[in-house]
Amino acid sequence: MKRRIIAMAALSATPLVVLAACSRNGEGAARPADAQTASAWVQPPHVDAAFRDGGVVVVRGLAGPDARVVLRGANGAAVAVGADATGRFELRAPAATGDIRLTPEVQVGEDAAPSPETLVLIRGGTGPMILIAAGEPTVRLDGRGVLDAVDSDGSAVIVSGRTAGGPPTVLVDGARASVMAGAGGTWRATASGNGPAVIMVGDARFDFPGVGAESDFTPVRAGQGWRLTWPTGPSGRQTTWLPDRAS
Repeated sequence: MKRRIIAMAALSATPLVVLAACSRNGEGAARPADAQTASAWVQPPHVDAAFRDGGVVVVRGLAGPDARVVLRGANGAAVAVGADATGRFELRAPAATGDIRLTPEVQVGEDAAPSPETLVLIRGGTGPMILIAAGEPTVRLDGRGVLDAVDSDGSAVIVSGRTAGGPPTVLVDGARASVMAGAGGTWRATASGNGPAVIMVGDARFDFPGVGAESDFTPVRAGQGWRLTWPTGPSGRQTTWLPDRAS
C-alpha cells in the first residue's frame, strides 16, 4: 500500500559519501560512550543542527545521557560519537564534496534505536541541509525562510516555513490552504495536488515544479531550487522541493 503524505514511517538510508569522524578537539576518533546496561527503551537521537565550519561538517543534536550516537548507512559504514551526561552530542567530520545521506541511531548496551529522520547534506553541506521523514514536512537546517520546503507524494502537498508573527496566508494554485502554526514561528499548510503549482506565501511567489521521476535520493536542480525524490515503501515515494534562499 502506498504511504500517503499524512502517514508517519521510519526510513533507512545509505550514505552517498561516508564521513570520517574526528573528535571535537581534533584528537582523532570521537570517543564512544561508556558501556551501558541494556534498557527496555532507548531514546532515538534527534539532530537539531548541521552546518559547515570551514572544511568540517558539524552535526549536533540530543539523545539519551551518555548514549553512543551513530550516523549509519545500510551498507554498514558508520561514524559515532558519545553524548554527554545531558544527552547533547556533537560530531565533527571532514566535509565531502558530494551529497551525504545518513541515518542517525543511538546504541545503549545491546539496544539500538534508529531515528525516523534521515540527514541529507546536499553538495556536502554547501547546498541545503535537511532532515526528511516519510509523511512529514522537511526540516531545513540551513536557516529558516518564509518557505522552507514543499513535500508531496503526488496526491497531497505539505508546504512549510517560518515567519515572524502569526502564520501566513498560503495559496496553492489560487486555493487557500489550511495552515497550522507551530513553535518558534514555524507553520505548515496542507493541500491536495498532484503536479506543478504556483504557491503564494503572503506576497511571495514560488513555482513548485512538481514531483520528480528520480527515486534514489539523487538531488537535482528543479526550477529555482533543489528537488529530492525518495522511496517511502515498495510503491510509494515522496518529493521534497527546497527553494533557493534569497541572496
